[in-house]
This record gives sequence, C-alpha cells and structure tokens, in this order.
Amino acid sequence: MTAISVIMPAHNAARTIERALQSLRVQTFEDWEVIVVDDGSSDQTTTIVDRWVASDHRVRLIRQVQTGAGSARNSGLDVALGEWIVFLDSDDILASDHLATMIAAAAQQPEADLFYCGWQRVTGDGPWRDVHPAAPLPDAMLATARACPFAIHAAFTRRKRIIEAGRFDSALRIAEDWDLWQRLARVGVNFVAVPHLIARVHVERGSLSSDSERHLLDGTKVIRRGHDGDVRLRQDVPHAAGAPTDDLAQAIWWFALWVAAAAIGRGDDPVALLAHVDIPPPSHLDSYALAHIIEDGLAIGAGPDAGPLHSRWAEFGVAVNALCAELAARSDAPDLGDRTSRCLEEYVARSVPVAEEARIGSIAVIVIDPAKPIEDRTLTGCDRLWMTLMIDGVVLQRSQHLCFGTLSVGRQWALLREQDSPALRRALLMLRLRAGPFALGLPAARSIKQFARLLRSSRKPYRHRHATLPHEDVVELLYPRMVQAANVDTDLATIIAMEQDMLQGKRGNGNEEEDAGAPWVEPDYTQEDYWEQIFAKVDPWSYRNSYETLKYDQTIELIGDQPIDHALEIACAEGEFTRRLAARTGHILATDIAPTAVARAAEACADLANCSFQRLDLLTEDPPGCYDLIVASEVLYYLDPDALSAFADKVARYLKPGGIFLTAHGNLLIDEPDRTGFGWPHHFGAKGIGDLFASHGDFAREVELWTPLYRIMRFRKALGETRAAPRLVIADAAPDLPERVSSQVRWRGGGEAQVADDWHDLSVLMYHRIAHDGPASLQQWRTTPEQFEAQLAYLRAEGWQGVSMARMRQALHDGVALPERSIMLTFDDATRDFLDHALPLLHRYGFPATLFVPTGYVGGAAEWDKTHGAPAPLLDWDRLRGLVHCDVTIGAHGITHRSLTALDAPSVARELAGARFRLELELGRPVDTLAYPYGAFDGAIRNAARDCGYHFGFTCHDGRVARGADPLALFRREVTGEMDLERFAELVAGR
Repeated sequence: MTAISVIMPAHNAARTIERALQSLRVQTFEDWEVIVVDDGSSDQTTTIVDRWVASDHRVRLIRQVQTGAGSARNSGLDVALGEWIVFLDSDDILASDHLATMIAAAAQQPEADLFYCGWQRVTGDGPWRDVHPAAPLPDAMLATARACPFAIHAAFTRRKRIIEAGRFDSALRIAEDWDLWQRLARVGVNFVAVPHLIARVHVERGSLSSDSERHLLDGTKVIRRGHDGDVRLRQDVPHAAGAPTDDLAQAIWWFALWVAAAAIGRGDDPVALLAHVDIPPPSHLDSYALAHIIEDGLAIGAGPDAGPLHSRWAEFGVAVNALCAELAARSDAPDLGDRTSRCLEEYVARSVPVAEEARIGSIAVIVIDPAKPIEDRTLTGCDRLWMTLMIDGVVLQRSQHLCFGTLSVGRQWALLREQDSPALRRALLMLRLRAGPFALGLPAARSIKQFARLLRSSRKPYRHRHATLPHEDVVELLYPRMVQAANVDTDLATIIAMEQDMLQGKRGNGNEEEDAGAPWVEPDYTQEDYWEQIFAKVDPWSYRNSYETLKYDQTIELIGDQPIDHALEIACAEGEFTRRLAARTGHILATDIAPTAVARAAEACADLANCSFQRLDLLTEDPPGCYDLIVASEVLYYLDPDALSAFADKVARYLKPGGIFLTAHGNLLIDEPDRTGFGWPHHFGAKGIGDLFASHGDFAREVELWTPLYRIMRFRKALGETRAAPRLVIADAAPDLPERVSSQVRWRGGGEAQVADDWHDLSVLMYHRIAHDGPASLQQWRTTPEQFEAQLAYLRAEGWQGVSMARMRQALHDGVALPERSIMLTFDDATRDFLDHALPLLHRYGFPATLFVPTGYVGGAAEWDKTHGAPAPLLDWDRLRGLVHCDVTIGAHGITHRSLTALDAPSVARELAGARFRLELELGRPVDTLAYPYGAFDGAIRNAARDCGYHFGFTCHDGRVARGADPLALFRREVTGEMDLERFAELVAGR
C-alpha cells in the first residue's frame, strides 16, 4: 500500500506544474504517489503531466470539467491509495525532506491524525513576509473557528479521517481548506505541530483571488459555522456546538478587515465590501492587532511586485483612512478607528530604511544630518516626527516628537541638542574642524582663537568623564547660537500656556499654604480656660464626620452584652457620643471640664430622660457614686504620666467590681515610631495608655480593637481571677478621612524604604479596581478585596517594603538605591472602590499607594468602560483632596482617558498639560507623575509628557524598573483578577 498520496488540483498550470512535480521527484522519502486532477485546463497542463505519467509510475492524471479546487481535490481523494494525504497546489513546492519529516512525526505519534508544519510566502526571489511557525493548538476547534490555521500543503492528514469528515465542501470557492480543518477539529482529530519545517507558498501577482466579495462571504460563512453547530456532521461529535459565540464578532471582523485591506492593495473599495458584514465590531478589539491584520492584508493584496508599503502610502492612505473611519462608525468605541489608523501608520513607518525619509499619514520620517545643509521644513498634515540623527552615514540617535506642521532650522538644531551624547559631540567637533576656522561666523581673530580651542579639545582622550560629557569646554561652539535652552515647540508651548490660563481662572482651591506664624508652645491642658477657648467654636472637632462616627459605633459595639445600669462619661464634649451611649445604658452621667461643653451637651440631649450632665475636672474632682461603665476617650493623652496613673487609681475606685472601663485613643508615634500614627507632642498614645491600665492590678484588658489610626480597649475591673490574654480585633478607620485628621497622620511612622548599598530592580504593581461587582468581561481588571488583603498580608509577611512616589523619585533621580524587597503599588482610574476597599487595607498593612486620575471624569463614572455594562463610579474632588494626606500620591491619567497615541498633537498636549494643571489647582500641590491611559505611549508621547512638566511616566509594559530606567517610560506588572497567590508571589519577585 502506498504510504502518502499527494493530491494536486491544476487549472491552466502549465507555467508552474513542472516545478511542483519536480519537488516531489527529489523527496528523500520515496513511497508516495501524486494524483494530478486537471480542472478543465485550456493550456498545456495535461500535456506536461502526461509526460510525467509516462516516465514515473507514481504520477497519475485525472481529467474533469472545471468545477473548482475543492471538487478537484475530492476527485483525487476518491482514487487515492495512500494512508496519508498531502494537498499540494500546482504552483507550490515541497522541500526535499518534507514527506520524510512528516511520516517520521506520524510514526512517533500513531494516535494523531493530522500533522502540520510552519509556512512562509515566497517569490521567485526568495522569502517574502514573515514565517508562520507551527505553534501548538491547545484547542483546535477554537483556532479553526477563528481563522485558517495553516497553509493547505503544510497539513499531513490521515485519509480516512478526511472521508469521515465529509471531504471538501464544493459549494465553497474560497476557504474550502479552512472549512475542512474546522470539521476535522470538530470531530475530535488531534492536531500535532511539527517544528523546524516550513512549507513555502509561492506568491505572484494575481495569485490571490480577485473576487474580494466571494472571499469575504465564503470566509465569514466558515467562521459562522465554526461558532455554531454543523448540520453536515453527526450531533454526537466532540465539538458539536462549535466554539463559544463570544468570539464570533471578533473573528468576523479580523477576517473582514484583512479582506478589505487586501482589496485596497488591489485598488478596490473597502467600505463597500464591509457592507456585507452584518454584525457590529466588539468595542474591545485591540488596535495593535487590527493594525497588523490590515498591514498584512494590504501587502498581500498589493503583491510582492508592488514594493514596500511606505513607498506607496500616498496611494493607499486615503482608502486606509476610509476603512478605519468605517470601523469607527460601526463600533461603539468611537476612537477605535483613530487608534487603529495610528497603530498602522507606526507599523509601516518602522519599515522605512534608516537613511530614507517618508510620509506615512500623520508621521513624517526625517533624517537630520548636520554635515548637510539644514533647512526649514513644511510638514502639513503631520503631527508626529520620527527623527534619525545621522552624520556621514552613521546613525547616532533615533527619536520621536510631536509635530505641529512646520519644522524650523532652529527647532531641528534644538532636537539635535536634545540628543546630546559623547558620540554626537565628537562628530560635531570633527565637522567644525573639517569646515575650518572661518565657518564659525565670528570675526577673523576670534574665529582663529576659537578654532584653536576646538583643535585642542579634539586631542583630549575620547571618554566619558565623571560629571561631564567630552568636549564640555567647547560645547557652545558645537551648536549654532540659535539653539536655546528651551526645546519646546512654539505651538506646544502656546497650547500649554492656553490650558494653564484657562484652568487658573476656573477656581480658587483654598489650599494655599498659610503663614506658619509663631513657634508652637504646649498649652496647659489642666486648665479650664484652655478648654473653654476650644469650645468657643461650636463643634470644634467636627464630631459628625465619618471618621468620628465610625469610631463611636465601634466603641459602643465593644461594650458587649453586659447590662449597664449606671455609666460615667469623662470628657463628653458636646454630647455626640453621649446620645449613642444613652441608648445602651440605664442612666448616664456625662461630664466635661469645660462648662460650655457641658451646657451644649445638655441642650443636645434634652430629650433623653436617662442623661444628666455635670462639670467635672477628672484630676481634682471626684464623681458621685460608683458605675458599671466608665468611658474616657480622646482625653487621656493630655495627662502627664503621674496624672494618668492617678486617674487609673480613680477609675478603679469608682468602677464597680466586674465593671467595664472603655477607652478610645489615637496611635501616636511616641509609642511606636516606626508605625502609622499621629505626631502629637504628648507623653503617650493609645498603646501607652492601654499598657498602663493593663499593668494596674485592678484591671484586666479583655478586648482591643486595633485600626491603623486608633485603638479602642475594654478593661474589666478584676476580681482576683486569672487574666486571659486579650482578644484582638483588627478593623479599619473610616477611609474618607477629614483633612483635619489625615493631615496630622505620619503614615508608616513618616519613614520610607531604607537605603541599600546597591541597586535592586523594583516591581511596580498595577491595579485597577478593588471590588466584587462589575461586568464579567472586565474581571481581568478587578481584584476582590479578599484577594487584595491576601496579597498585602503576603507582602508584609515576606518582608516587602512599600515604596512611595517620593521614595521612587529619590531612587531614580538621586540614585538612592532601594532594598531588595521593595514594591510599589499603583492604581489606575481612581474608582470609588479605591477609597472603600483598597485604602483601608493599605493602611492596615502599611503600604503607600500612587493613584492615577482621569481629570475629566472626576466625580462621574468610568465611561470608557460603558460598553461592558454599568461603569464604575469615580472619586470626586473632595475625596481626592482627602487622599492627599493619606499616604497616597496622586498623578495624572489624562483628561478623557483616551489613548494618547491615537490623538493629534494639539489634543495630546491638552490631555497632558490640562490633566496636570487641573490636579495642581484642585489639590494645591505639584503633580509630576502620570500613567499613560491604556499604556499607550511612544517616543513622541514620552517627549511631550516631559515638555508638559512630567518627570515620571508609568506604562503598561510588563517588566521591572531597572538601574538606568527611563523615568518617563517605567514598566509595571499587572495584577489581574484571576491571579492566585502563588502567581502573585512570582510576579512581585520578577518571574
């Protein structure tokens, strides 16, 4: 039995079929047959094949009227003798070891029924376009539903499986091979990749079908079948239902855009073609992927003889823009067309040879050579500049910039000066020497003197010195005098100034720094007059804010279930807590040292029959009677150690046996200097107060509720019994802290990550939402609070130190190295759940954060995600101002959260400058940090960010921050919603 049958359909193939048959004759594996199926040829095809039939018994010829390639292949299958089938078109060839390699792979995996290798398009001059390697297909059904996975002669298939799957669908004139692979995948055929072998697909003008409409209709028919059932097969096959329909729209549009781009390459109308696509494009289409698809379609449609795309962009550009505009019009993501167009232009511009110039849509690719005359350039319609700096044929630098339609001589020299480097200075010095002394444009005597300086400098060793670049002594002679220190485009500077003026008139933020005034002197807290001054203002501590309210509720909850008949409140202030406590007790006596406070408390609680009020100095006066509960909160800081000890004795005296003493106080740095706390100048904070009462013989500490900012403790008057260890309750303070509170907190003790002896690469983590709720399609960008807490707990347990933006600035700008286990946490978009869920956990575990804000949506919702479902609510300006003192650095995320690379130059400038100025106005502090929306940035965006006043820019490129990293192109590592703790540990470690 023959091992391999090669089936070759042929129609008017006289020019190429000899070459195809010859490639079979030289195969190192010889047990094969070839069945040539002539599909109604009118040239010499059959005459040529007849000669081969006469000379080689392995060659067979079948003749039929023209019915198409699929029908011809079916005719070959009818008579094939081989166990394995290769379909070889009459204009293609096989490498001499192709059959041997494939049969060997089949012998190694006898359970498999289809093997495939890589493929590449070639011309008569050699390889053309990229290699498509044979990548494994973990899910062949999904792969074949989306696209044709390989060239037809890259496949090596068991004949009986083709027959079982129904052979080729002769109703398809195009994509019939793709349809067959899809059916084979559906019935469960195992697809096996064969690496290191390439099938070559010969391409010449006219080899691609010129019927774009048929190409589109047949291809989309195959895609739709792949995402549904197939009535041609039994319904009990492994993949009877096809691929998930979620992928259908993307697959159709990928294919449709490729066919439309190929139509452009042939000179046809792409927009009319897309009218056959009756499904809207999904909003999540990746513009970079679409750009690659369109570029490939353009090139294949134009053919190998058309030359590189950049040389024909003037011909293709209008149709490409129309295609992208149609894409945008059909999509609910209105900027999808612009993003795709920009990505495509960049992709094509990268192919421009180094020494050439080109215009690719909005991109001007230019070469500046100081050895040649530099003249003003008019670049109408261009807003991106890709510059190559070249001297005497040697490339020194390549850079990207915004462009505003013109490029003056002075601006070009400024761009050169911007690229200042040892190599550039050396090259310019040699140019100056070559030009002679009088080219300096100075008076004769001065020219000769300065030329001598240049000559002496050229003889110095050419090396990088510690603090200067080579030839620092003559640098002013290397650049024309027109070059100024400021290198910003006039148009860009105008836009920045306009944006600043507009925003300056928008509002007065009231955050201006006040005069520090005279040095602070500690008052005498024991005097009634001091407290009367405090209560001269009603509600001096804003008792009803969320911070105080939550603390009141937590204090009440800590009382527990014990009945309280009589309670004593020390320092009741204006009665806000008194009212809450009254609901929990039979009777309460509320006291304060300030008569004004007592009067206001009595008035506020006049409707409560179980409350009485009395002025009481807790140091010098005794309360009447004994109590089941005594409460003293936010007051004991003001005592000195002896007075606090005396007060503890007094509480023990007036608390009934088994009674409760309840106290709530802030955490102070005086107790724990390396942890978050207030820097108030007292003798002790909550910890010191609690420790003193715990050491008192009459008290047992039963419960301690701990938050990053305060502790609430419950003590019981002991009756001599053995004292158990207190129960610790971990909780959070209210996240939206009043500025009065947050501005006094020293987060993490006011310290930063320590200084290391040597540089250690740093992982910057990128989060979006910390929440449970949200559209399923956005789950990747949503970490649950439970996941986030587990991650923070892991970081703290493993000794990782959080890095603030201020500490990052020291590391990158000043070279102050970070410890090995340093981590930075960043959050994009400023959604409300950052405040609700992320911030309390960050404070609990002691990590700083950097938050990036899209200023145009502050107080609204994440409208850019609305196509996925209800958009997440965003923080408003009041809450953002509250975060300023909460160990959070706030940076910019654009105004409208649009991809900056998709915008024209003026819009880029407005997004960058406007976001920064708005944040500075609203927050009352400098802003020099941004995260590029969607991570979309390039050299031009990076340089524009610098010109708009940013010093740091975070991307979405995966990686760590290494020594010498560009501060405006910092890598981050994305924490995704499906990430488990093991993968998270690998991520932070840099794996």
